[in-house]
Amino acid sequence: MSEELLNKVRRILLYIAFLLAAFLLSYFLAYPLGYSPLGYEVVKKEENSVVVQSLNTWGIEEKRVTYQPPEGDEWRAKALVDRIHAQAMEYHLFFTAIMVAIFWVGMDVLKGKPLGKVLVLSCFYVFFSGLSLIQHLGGIKEILEGSIY
Repeated sequence: MSEELLNKVRRILLYIAFLLAAFLLSYFLAYPLGYSPLGYEVVKKEENSVVVQSLNTWGIEEKRVTYQPPEGDEWRAKALVDRIHAQAMEYHLFFTAIMVAIFWVGMDVLKGKPLGKVLVLSCFYVFFSGLSLIQHLGGIKEILEGSIY
C-alpha cells in the first residue's frame, strides 16, 4: 500500500469512529439521561387526562400542565403521550448533528479554511435536524393549547 492510500484509509476510519462516538454520546444524552431542553415529560397519565411537565432551557422542570381532551376526542391524549415519548428521537438526531458540525468545523479549521466560511457551512448540518425538532415541539405545544382540532 502506498502512503497516500494508507492516509486516506486512516482519515476515513477516523471519521467513522467520530461519527459512532457522536451517535453514542447523543444517544446517552437523549435516552438514558433524558436531557430535553424546552421539551416535555409525561408525569401522570390517566384515562381521560394527562399531566405534562414542561422543561426549561437547561432541562429542569418549569411548569405542569394538565391536558384534558374535548369529549369525543380522547385519542388526543394518547397522541400527546406518543409525541412526547417520540421527542427523544428528535433530540438524538439534533445532538448528533451538533456534534458532527463541531467536528467538521474543527477539521476544516485545522486544514486552514477560513473560520467564517466554515461556520456558515456547518450551520446547515444543524439546520434540518433543528427545524424538525422545533416542528415536533411546536406540535406538542399546539396539542396542549388545544389549537389542533
